[in-house]
Amino acid sequence: MRHSSGCLVSALAALAAAPLHAETGETADGEIIVTATRAGSPIEQLPISVSIADEDAIVEQLRQNRNLLSGLEAVVPGLNIQPSETRGSCLTRVRGRAVSFQLNGVPINEDLRQGSCTGPFTISPFALERVEVVRGGTALYGAGAPGGIINLITKRGRTDDLAVDLTAQTSFNTERADDTWTTDVYAGAGQRSGAFDYYVATAYTDGGRIRDAVGDPLLSGAYEAIDLLGSFGLALPGGSELRWITTFHHEDVGRQFYPSGMLIPGTDLAEVIEVAPNPQVGQGRDRDVTTTLGYSHPDLLGHALTLSLFYQHQSIKQRDNFFDAATGDSFFSSNRRNERFGIRSAAVRDYALGDGVALKTSYGFDYTRNALYRFVVDENETVTSALSPEIVLRTYAPFAQAELSVGAVTLTGGARHEWYRGEITAHAFRPDLPGRGTPGDIGKSALTLFNLGAVYRITPDIQLYGGFSQGAELSQLGRAARNIRNPATLTPEPATSDQYEIGVRGSVGPVRFGAAAYHSESKSAALLQADPSCAGVTPICPLIPLRSPQRFHGVEAELGWKVDQALELSGILTLQRGKVFDDDLDRYINYATDVVVPLRITARADWTPTDEIGIGLQVSHYGASSFFSPAEEGLGLVDTDAVTLVSASARYGIGPAEIYVAADNLLDETYISPNNQAAGSGSFAYYRGAGRRITLGVAARF
Repeated sequence: MRHSSGCLVSALAALAAAPLHAETGETADGEIIVTATRAGSPIEQLPISVSIADEDAIVEQLRQNRNLLSGLEAVVPGLNIQPSETRGSCLTRVRGRAVSFQLNGVPINEDLRQGSCTGPFTISPFALERVEVVRGGTALYGAGAPGGIINLITKRGRTDDLAVDLTAQTSFNTERADDTWTTDVYAGAGQRSGAFDYYVATAYTDGGRIRDAVGDPLLSGAYEAIDLLGSFGLALPGGSELRWITTFHHEDVGRQFYPSGMLIPGTDLAEVIEVAPNPQVGQGRDRDVTTTLGYSHPDLLGHALTLSLFYQHQSIKQRDNFFDAATGDSFFSSNRRNERFGIRSAAVRDYALGDGVALKTSYGFDYTRNALYRFVVDENETVTSALSPEIVLRTYAPFAQAELSVGAVTLTGGARHEWYRGEITAHAFRPDLPGRGTPGDIGKSALTLFNLGAVYRITPDIQLYGGFSQGAELSQLGRAARNIRNPATLTPEPATSDQYEIGVRGSVGPVRFGAAAYHSESKSAALLQADPSCAGVTPICPLIPLRSPQRFHGVEAELGWKVDQALELSGILTLQRGKVFDDDLDRYINYATDVVVPLRITARADWTPTDEIGIGLQVSHYGASSFFSPAEEGLGLVDTDAVTLVSASARYGIGPAEIYVAADNLLDETYISPNNQAAGSGSFAYYRGAGRRITLGVAARF
């Protein structure tokens, strides 16, 4: 049975208790950190900020809020404020920049064209063993991770005896419960037997709508989803290992709740109504398969070798009704496919150079083939226009890294070079097809990213670190390929950013802590804008790529304190500022709180007076902002009000099971979420944040 005191304090304690390794190493209790570095180094030797949300922390947050990203917001500093009522990651940022979502190390972002951004939701969150977050751009993974990496790690068999996980929970909004019920059923089983280990799981979700504190509906949709997980490992002679992990997700579209195009009378709030179903709604679905096959060997020609093959296939049949009170039903249907195949490799070697001096080198080669198309279709699924013609991008990337340790100091540095090759294919091409892209090779380009850093161990338990790293992101090639006549003029030039960081982490007795300050800037960031050519012609203008200079800076902190055997306290702090250059004003203007966090403090207390009883209390405060002048507010840039939200949970153990109850927005605050306050009074309107939601459930492990 899990006796969870929850939250990040558990992960912080683990960090201090044993060295955490990346890619090829693991702690004494078997935890593997695969994201932070490619060299298998202990985390105390890395000049970067890393957060790990363990299973207990994830479970505690899921009981309060079923949205995984909202849960991560409460335990990971640097993450921007998440809209808890939606299931998309398009707007998720760390330190103001886009992140690379990964599932067991497989990238699941929609890099070529953002659309649904459902990658993080293509696995049941109850199947996760931990989530690893690299905060800040990392040159080691190349384009696609300018803000860092959020890696979702699924469970695996770890015990000699058969271990079974069962969870059943349901939640509802209290002000008006009808249509808001969301129910999860999860079952998993795993075991380690000799050289073989396995873990298999299945999950079912019946998702309902979301309401605010006064009972009004919010932008959301009902859905049904089935998830499958299989993880299989085989230990081979010589310490080598094979591991195969596969996930499957199938989601059917349900009732949709969409803005009517009107405001709630007497407010600036968007009215949300249930819209008529698309006549093709029965075709609508989201299906995803992600699989990886990994091989590791501790000593092959003097190197520790890791090699992984990965494949992801996402197929989305969108069947929506973009209803508007002025024009009525606006049915929209599109078919989308995003397919990714790749290889990652790393070879690591240690050199003993003398007393107190050691050198570690790592190098490898990565390859990725990413293919995307998105077509508008009719009721017979015949293509009527192209939102994105099929575009293929291949990335070839060697990298090299070195770590030199001299006494209490570790210096790191390295580089990664990427070549980009691709084409627009003839799939579904017709000369008369609106939005078509002419088939042919696109332009070639290349990119080199550098990183440099240092760590100074003040004591064995406390480290100072600082570093420089370059990040990059692609510029929405799928959007840029629409209507292009000469594919050679489309060149995948990634938008790079320079990022600087200094921090401290460690432990003093029962207190674990970390703090960091950062600054990042880019001369030509990859952004989106409404296509100006369609202004006044259509009600919704397509989004097209935009390049603009950006600047971000901020501070982050995390703290955990095990007061005694019964009480644990933990918390995080985030304070960010960001600016983007506005061509119309010919100067930098501040980003609002949908991008950066003016001030966010989350504090949590977990009290376990007995093994059977556990109580958690969590308070999140979002500070007010004052970024904009009256003239800027006239353009629709709006400052935010302070918001304080309270969540709580309680559990009671009965043998191998526990029953629990939890509440998100416990005090049922009526507020406008800071991630929405910045929408302004232009083409968008505000939504209230989600009202109080109660969760009831039972979980067992035996």
